[in-house]
Parts: sequence; structure tokens; C-alpha cells
Amino acid sequence: MDRTPRSLMLELLTFRSGDAKRMWREEIKRRDGYQCVYCGSSDDLTIDHIVPQCKGGPTTSSNCATACRSCNLAKGSMQVDEFMETILTLAS
Repeated sequence: MDRTPRSLMLELLTFRSGDAKRMWREEIKRRDGYQCVYCGSSDDLTIDHIVPQCKGGPTTSSNCATACRSCNLAKGSMQVDEFMETILTLAS
């Protein structure tokens, strides 16, 4: 039996809301190679809104990325380019 995320999407009506969210979050992490898209860490992974929700960013797969907790907290409500600039400045 095919158990890919695509096939599972067809069965979502039988899942509870929490199960669907967990599967969605796991698929984001899988897509991003189970690494933080900002620093490459594979520890303490979370889901980050690329365009923050407070700035109108939707909760969609295309607006979400895998981020370690440290990067997610440091990014806060910054746009990605602003956050990356901050990281580069700190690294210099």
C-alpha cells in the first residue's frame, strides 16, 4: 500500500485535526532535509513562517520553512532578508 504524503492527503478526512497538523509539519521538515534552512542545524527543529504572520504571512507550505528554535526565536518578526543580514553582520 502506498503511504506517501500525497496518498495520505487523500485520507485526511479520517484524521483528527492534530494528526493532520503533525503530518503537515513533518512534511515541511522532510522537504527541508530535516535541517534549519538558516544555519543548517538538525537540533530542536520548529516551523518558521518565512513572511511572519504578523506581517500578513499565511500558514501555507510555501510560506513555512524548517528552522531550529534558536534561529526561529532570533528571527522573530523579521523578514528573511533582514534576518540573514543580521546573521552576516554578527558573523563578521
